[in-house]
Amino acid sequence: MVYGTKAMMPVDFEYKTLRTAISLDMTLSIAQKERIMQLNALDELRKFSLQHTEYVQNQRMKWHDHYIKDKSFKSGDWDLLYDSRYKDNLVKLQTKWLGPYKMVETFSNGVVKLSMIDPVKFKLLVNGHQLRLYHKPLRKDEFL
Repeated sequence: MVYGTKAMMPVDFEYKTLRTAISLDMTLSIAQKERIMQLNALDELRKFSLQHTEYVQNQRMKWHDHYIKDKSFKSGDWDLLYDSRYKDNLVKLQTKWLGPYKMVETFSNGVVKLSMIDPVKFKLLVNGHQLRLYHKPLRKDEFL
């Protein structure tokens, strides 16, 4: 309820429909048909707007997913870890990637367990979005 406004009862709507029908010299059945046609048109408009909204959302999702690259990691891969200290300051000629680290295990929620090159060191749990694959440099005999 809203304070300060007159309460509208369903009976009031019924009388207004009758008054409108009498003032326009229409029979009640024609007025009822007109009202049903208006309600059907309103339902069609709502259905169209829902379909259009769903279409636009699918287009946006398709456009957004087009620019996302899938990263697939396997255990045993070598990865580089993004160093977030350099996120805000733009330092030239300084690497923003730490590593390489060896991947031990991947979890379903996107967390990756990394181990350092030295087996004595501890293992890291990091977000998979902060990683990229490290490609080992080729030796001369592998290249030829």
